[in-house]
Amino acid sequence: MHSVVALGADSPMESAQPNRESRRRGAVALVDCNNFYVSCERRFRPDLRKKPVVVLSNNDGIIISRSNEAKSLGVKMGSPLFKVEDLIQKHKVVVISSNYALYFDMCDRVREVLAQFAGIEKYSIDECFLDLSHKKPGELLDYGRAIKRRVEDWTGISVTVGISETKCLSKLANKIGKKSKRAKGVLNLYQSPHLEKALAITDVGDLWGVGEAYQNMLHAAGIHTALDFTKAEEHWVRKKMTVVGARIQMELKGVPCLPLEWVAPPKKQLGIAQGFSLLVESREEMLEAAFFKGSEEAAKAHKEKLAIKEMNVWIQTNPFSDGPQYSDLLPIVFPVATQDTSELIRAVEWAVERLYKPGFGYKRIGVWATKVDPENCVQGHIWVRPDMEKRPKLLKIMDRINDERGRGTLRMASVGINQRWLTKFEKQSPHYTTRWSDIPKASIG
Repeated sequence: MHSVVALGADSPMESAQPNRESRRRGAVALVDCNNFYVSCERRFRPDLRKKPVVVLSNNDGIIISRSNEAKSLGVKMGSPLFKVEDLIQKHKVVVISSNYALYFDMCDRVREVLAQFAGIEKYSIDECFLDLSHKKPGELLDYGRAIKRRVEDWTGISVTVGISETKCLSKLANKIGKKSKRAKGVLNLYQSPHLEKALAITDVGDLWGVGEAYQNMLHAAGIHTALDFTKAEEHWVRKKMTVVGARIQMELKGVPCLPLEWVAPPKKQLGIAQGFSLLVESREEMLEAAFFKGSEEAAKAHKEKLAIKEMNVWIQTNPFSDGPQYSDLLPIVFPVATQDTSELIRAVEWAVERLYKPGFGYKRIGVWATKVDPENCVQGHIWVRPDMEKRPKLLKIMDRINDERGRGTLRMASVGINQRWLTKFEKQSPHYTTRWSDIPKASIG
């Protein structure tokens, strides 16, 4: 273990051990899908197993998922594809464009399986917290193994299960479980005599909620491991890392401070940005892209049952090019919160007409709703006519058809047809589970 600073009156370290007695009896599990995007692709492409595989971000620019084989070659997460092109070619790494329709559908399937075992909190597309308070301590390891086995048997997605007293500790158990061959994908640290060792081998920078700035600050103070962090004086942690750090510390001591959220809290903002596959220079194409983003923002508002009160629209050139640079933002406030596609498109058009300057090659446009209200709680305005009664029904019908037939089946004429600026996915796999024409076919004989 790393050494720590000498003790003194102002030292952030103290000798008290984590208070085991204060822990609750219930256990929390974190189930994390391994290399999720790659695992989804391999589910329908068995030929990719044991091969190095990477999945790219929008416009095929950044590596956002890697197989273990690709990791072992030194391919880093977040690397621009062009910077590792030689490595990709040398080791014949399979490169795939992201297929979010497939990934979100497989995510739903994994969650359906997990819900058969316990109440779940949907933390991210590839992670869920599970409430295992209904299981006795002696049953947890076998229960975790049963969860892992069923998810993998029913969905084909490999997962790691970490179990402990709190969210932070289950995150830590999951992280260690991914690297431990003995754990075989399931690590139970609930009331475990090995918990202190697990804390001692974990760098404080690897803790959930501790970013690079906090990591550097803690290292400078002689706090290198998670175990060191549990021994730091509580008032010092709160002073240096606010209530966020204090909660992490208490969670590592086994005191739950982050309750499971069965229902996701209502969203306070909605945002969507469009990176163009090529530079957009003309006003007409810029407006077409703006109409497209406005309609997508409206679709998100419909799905979340929200109405938009305030919105920002911004445009930007390519910050990595040597050409002239320009970016600007314009806020919009609606007299009455709305989710009407036409009204949102008109607002975005108004903003882009004022933001656009000729002579630049634009790379990105963003539409961001900064203030939203529930659709059934919209406050009216004495001078503004509310949405027509039939209009919301029409929009819901359009959304339903687009959900069933694919995005863009029905759309406003202003969003255009060719859309040569659209995000490119040149190496995208078929939509195996969400498009009838792409369902895999099996042949006999």
